[in-house]
Amino acid sequence: MILEPKSLTEVEVLGLQSQYNFADGHAYHDLAPSQAAIINRLEKIWTESSALKVRDSETLYFEAFWQLANSLSLKNYSHFRICPTASNSIDIMGAWLAEKGMSAGLLHPTFDNLYLLLKRRGVQIEPVAETLLHKEGAEYLKQIQADSIFLVNPNNPTGSTLSFSEFKAVVNHCVQAGKTLLLDNTFRFFVEPHFDQYKILLESGVSFISIEDTGKVWPTQDMKASLMVYSNDVAKELEVIYEEIYLCVSNFTLGILREFLIDAHVRGLDKAVWKEVSQRRAILREAIDESPFTVASTATSNQLSVEWLQVGNPFINDLHAMDFFQSRDLTLLPGRKFFWNATHDPVNQQFVRVSLLKPYRHFLAAAKTLKAGLSVATKGGFDDQLLSFGT
Repeated sequence: MILEPKSLTEVEVLGLQSQYNFADGHAYHDLAPSQAAIINRLEKIWTESSALKVRDSETLYFEAFWQLANSLSLKNYSHFRICPTASNSIDIMGAWLAEKGMSAGLLHPTFDNLYLLLKRRGVQIEPVAETLLHKEGAEYLKQIQADSIFLVNPNNPTGSTLSFSEFKAVVNHCVQAGKTLLLDNTFRFFVEPHFDQYKILLESGVSFISIEDTGKVWPTQDMKASLMVYSNDVAKELEVIYEEIYLCVSNFTLGILREFLIDAHVRGLDKAVWKEVSQRRAILREAIDESPFTVASTATSNQLSVEWLQVGNPFINDLHAMDFFQSRDLTLLPGRKFFWNATHDPVNQQFVRVSLLKPYRHFLAAAKTLKAGLSVATKGGFDDQLLSFGT
């Protein structure tokens, strides 16, 4: 029987050892032909990137990023740094909050490493309920006592995204209340960029730190880069912390990732990202049709590369489902740890997350294993150990 994990990442590490892995949300799917051509040009990219000054390499990468993100307001913007991973960016953000003695209102539910990284830095944290944020907007945020508001947009795992009016209302609230707005945009390329978030941020004068990433989107063997973009008022303080930890990210890494960004811009996000995710989601939803798993009501419009599922009878909860499929060498991510402020509430223990961007053959085999296992479970095919789960 599987014991409750200490964190979501602990389960993701377990998944790396499984035959079929639906746990981690990193991009491991197959390269498209145009992306394979990038890999065939590695020697040229190495030569060209090694000839660049670091800031020139960073600027070229930044330009490719904001063009794909349709954030034209960032043209000629200089307040940014690049970290090796989004977790590094969050940790720097946490160090800045701790140094300033600031608390944070963090979205709930969301991936637990945001909470854990801030907590490790000694930041006081309070939950910002996702459902209330969308239902009541800035009126709800007035109830948050924290010095900063930390939102994940789109949110992992539900795929919930702030609309133009919702985003603007949050920004206006932070300006009026004198709060810093913290943003995790690491899943941004899975949804259509209907508006330029940075234009709103910069024109409002709000104090902000925004985190971007590539690791969830492109299959680059976990080679990734995380932008931190921030307002002028926090620039010097944030850059001091950054420079205590990092000198720079490899020019070669930025050169490769820049090619992936340009390729997606040329082909369009629909062909480069969204189409494949949509096809994978359709296969996954067919696999769980008429089974104990259903798409969670908060995630029916999810466009991210993960699916948020509710667990039903005969499974007792998320760990029960995870244990059942782990015996079939398939790792699912139990949902309770996304509810970092209320992990032990039984209501929050009825979800699992499934990741979609695995190599296609692996994904199909895992989906078939999932479907077969759900069929067995529906027919009551639990062994004695599983029947006694949780007793």
